[in-house]
Amino acid sequence: MTEKAQSAPQSQISFLLFLVLGAIGALTPLAIDMYLPAMPTIAKDLGCAAGAVQITLTAYTAGFAIGQLIHGPLADSFGRRPV
Repeated sequence: MTEKAQSAPQSQISFLLFLVLGAIGALTPLAIDMYLPAMPTIAKDLGCAAGAVQITLTAYTAGFAIGQLIHGPLADSFGRRPV
């Protein structure tokens, strides 16, 4: 009289998808780490203050955060499969 508990089917994630998601996740820290050392040179070449160049980094980070706030709910509503 014992019944086996049915488990939910496990989805198979391909190795290529794993690599693509890892690369996307590493893109923002990589971009910031490449941009920060060049900030004084960018300010000198463009002839502007260092604060103006720092605002571009703030805009990049804010744009990334706002993008996640927009794309996250869309991915939840359209990207999830019904169980």
